[in-house]
Amino acid sequence: MIDRHVSGDLISAFLDDELDEPRAMDVTRHLADCDACLAELADLRRTRDALRRWAATPAPVVPLGGIQRPGLVRKVSRGLQLASAGLVATVALVALAYVLGEDRGEVVPPADLFLIDHLARTGDGPLPAPYGYDGR
Repeated sequence: MIDRHVSGDLISAFLDDELDEPRAMDVTRHLADCDACLAELADLRRTRDALRRWAATPAPVVPLGGIQRPGLVRKVSRGLQLASAGLVATVALVALAYVLGEDRGEVVPPADLFLIDHLARTGDGPLPAPYGYDGR
């Protein structure tokens, strides 16, 4: 005998005839007295029937030739080939410029030239004269 409401899983098993005879009889007796569980059984039955109707609807048949347009595929393929060739050419050009480029040694900013020019024009500066500079 079932004293409380029947669980949803048990109602589903009852609807699908998955319960053994004694358990199915207990659920049947409970459903006769419980409007809430009977309403849940009715909801599950409507849902099951709707799903069965939905699954029975055949899918539309679409010919495979209508899915692709060969001209479009060729254009896209040709565009990808051109883009790939351009990328390879750019990478090759950058690599060649790197290999053939000349090493110019360390880059030194001309601060010493600026200081000498400043001292020559003003005769004075915030820094002492560089070693070897005699003011000429």
